[in-house]
Amino acid sequence: MLTQFYEYFQLYNTPQEVRSECNALTVVNIGTTTAILDGLEIAPGAQYVSTGNENEINMTRYRLSFTGAGNDIVLVIRKIYK
Repeated sequence: MLTQFYEYFQLYNTPQEVRSECNALTVVNIGTTTAILDGLEIAPGAQYVSTGNENEINMTRYRLSFTGAGNDIVLVIRKIYK
């Protein structure tokens, strides 16, 4: 039997908490400033990927912030099983 999932896309442009609550999480910096996710610097155009194994759910609450002047925006993609 195949396991169904969907992908949830969300944009963030202010410092805040990002809840994963999913199997796999990708954070893509599509802005012009450096994004910081729990102390990890994500340069413009770069991404952070957290993958999960079957039957795993990542419950991490990440702290998102930005440095410098420019466009602060990241795209967060979550893989969520039904």
